Amino acid sequence: MDIYLIRHGETDYNKGRRLQGVTDIPLNARGIELAEKTAEGLRGIPFDRIYSSPLIRARRTAEIIRGERDIPIEETEGLREISFGDYEGLTVLEGSYNIPDPDFMNFFHAPEKYHTPPNGESIAHLRERTTSFVRAVMDAPENEGRTILMASHGAAIRGMLSGLLGLPAAQFWNGGVHKNCAVTLLRAERGAFGIVFENRVYY
Repeated sequence: MDIYLIRHGETDYNKGRRLQGVTDIPLNARGIELAEKTAEGLRGIPFDRIYSSPLIRARRTAEIIRGERDIPIEETEGLREISFGDYEGLTVLEGSYNIPDPDFMNFFHAPEKYHTPPNGESIAHLRERTTSFVRAVMDAPENEGRTILMASHGAAIRGMLSGLLGLPAAQFWNGGVHKNCAVTLLRAERGAFGIVFENRVYY
């Protein structure tokens, strides 16, 4: 089984370094362009199933990658981004930082020390949620030998990869956040999996 993980295209929140989380922000023009170029790069991949986060930026990316293929897009909470709760929409941009927690940047630099924002989702929960989903897909007998696309988000993809690899909390970001529309290929066979390539761009 081949699983192609793709992060969604660029949004205005990405460009402005605003916390996006589960806020439903659409792709901007650049994000659509990146998805279209990635679709061209993946044009020859014979996808059998397509899963997507329900958030519009991931769903639209999946639609563009799907192109003319006659495949339904299956939305799942397993691929939804982490929630930043009350901090969504605030900015981490230097000079404009307006997050109440002065230690919030631990999310990126020391995730083992990260404090979950009010009404937000913890990194541990994100990791369990995303990893459980991808493992269920890998273990489903009907998916054996299939080629699958999963459209998701930066932290969600790191959640499933760190969970599958069994990394400690401090290494959650091992490999860094993927670029917009970057693709990672997982290959699963008989309960084992490997990363064929990670964070590959087609633009």
